[in-house]
Amino acid sequence: MKKAKETKVVIFGDYDTGKTTTLEQLCDKITKVEYKGTTLALDYGNCIVNGEKIHLFATPGHERFKFMLEIISNGLDAAIIVVDNSRGVTLAEKEIMAELDEKNIPYVVFSNKQDLDDSELEIDSEVEVFPTVATEGSGLMEGLEVLLEKLN
Repeated sequence: MKKAKETKVVIFGDYDTGKTTTLEQLCDKITKVEYKGTTLALDYGNCIVNGEKIHLFATPGHERFKFMLEIISNGLDAAIIVVDNSRGVTLAEKEIMAELDEKNIPYVVFSNKQDLDDSELEIDSEVEVFPTVATEGSGLMEGLEVLLEKLN
């Protein structure tokens, strides 16, 4: 029996951009490692999209947990970068995009918190940007589906 394809997607972003909320909206059940609302190690969930099992890992956003990014990124197929649109793209997010570009890893950007600031996100990369409101689930599945199409 042929094993169904499974894909690893890592969700990156600076602190408090909505990575965990994005994961909660995309997956029925998730596992979180957090303290007082701050992700300490990682968040994990999975979902089925077009018959394919997608493993989603959300990274911690605080600088002191940066070492976890490399560990969680091992073996990733694609990435989502969640940006707080009211803050714009941070230096940390620019660095992540540059590294993904360098390694030719497909990714999309979720311009999150559109309910707080719906201006167009200024971004230097040629990446596809999806306006999202993670607390409502708006735009998330559309962005994930486009990302998965890049892998086929």
